[in-house]
Amino acid sequence: MIDFTLSQLVMRICAVLVVSTLQGWATAAAAVVLGDKGPRHDGRLTIDPFRHVDLLGGAVGLIFAVGWSKWVVVDPRGLRAGRIGLLLVVAASFAALLLGILVLRLMRPYILPLLHDTAAATVFQLIQTIIEMAVSFAILGLLPLPPLPGGQLLIGLLPGWSGWLARMQLLFGAGIAALIATGAAGGLLDPAVRSLMIVILGEDVGM
Repeated sequence: MIDFTLSQLVMRICAVLVVSTLQGWATAAAAVVLGDKGPRHDGRLTIDPFRHVDLLGGAVGLIFAVGWSKWVVVDPRGLRAGRIGLLLVVAASFAALLLGILVLRLMRPYILPLLHDTAAATVFQLIQTIIEMAVSFAILGLLPLPPLPGGQLLIGLLPGWSGWLARMQLLFGAGIAALIATGAAGGLLDPAVRSLMIVILGEDVGM
């Protein structure tokens, strides 16, 4: 559902910055830990959100509450685990978002009582917006398509096409954006989003 109220717009901007940063940083950090120093040289080991927000993915997230962070270039030849390392990188990206969701969920009951009613309601809605967007980013990010984190798996399966796949990020991104905008992606991803929200939070939300 598209909501263009000022308060919701501000909250979605904050959510896009937070979620994109966590997803991008986690992907880069996992690759570096596994031996590929490329993301470090590319400046992705930072919490600067502007190094992690993808213009198209962020815009889609702003409008539809589901999107993706900027692509992290990972060289499977530099990973100690080889192509299996790409699976670990994708898993780390997914796990980091889940951990972020759980941390916010656990912090919320301790933060809100310290605030006045209006501020508490605003902070509650902001945290909820970040949580819901993180779940959507996490599920979408598992799809094996650049520029999503799961696109690393496709590069691992087709190493000879890695250069072409990387160059086609914008085209793939436009296709993903179109599927989200038309609602086709929601029909495919919504059951997984709902299930994840129920499993880790005991809450239900739809795209």
